[in-house]
Amino acid sequence: MRVSAPDGTQWEIYAYKLQVGDRREWDTEVVDADVGMTTPAAAGALLNAVIWILMLVPRLIVRLCDVAVAAVRAAASDEWTIEAITFMPQRQSIAWTTTSEHKGQVLAQVEGSLARGHPPGQLRNATYRGWRRSAR
Repeated sequence: MRVSAPDGTQWEIYAYKLQVGDRREWDTEVVDADVGMTTPAAAGALLNAVIWILMLVPRLIVRLCDVAVAAVRAAASDEWTIEAITFMPQRQSIAWTTTSEHKGQVLAQVEGSLARGHPPGQLRNATYRGWRRSAR
């Protein structure tokens, strides 16, 4: 769902059960790419590209395992995450957790608070998970 604050900030509100954790980036720099494009350098660049593509397979397998584990946890849990996100002027998000029973109530509280221009903090029947701002 989307809501506009009085100052014009556009918020998107999401409710989800499945949470897949972030992983750090893998180092995929295999061959030094800072050389001239001579025949050996072109061969090195080609080797680097082939190895980089091959390294995608284990990364994909790890991410699929992460999704499977998260799905099992979500199926066994009654916890929902409610997250409000805005992208202007930079990405910011505020998150809470609640149960299925109170999900609609928490969504309405978040939507109402944002529409009035009051960033919600503590909500009834929800646990505040914090505010994040991305530097991107």
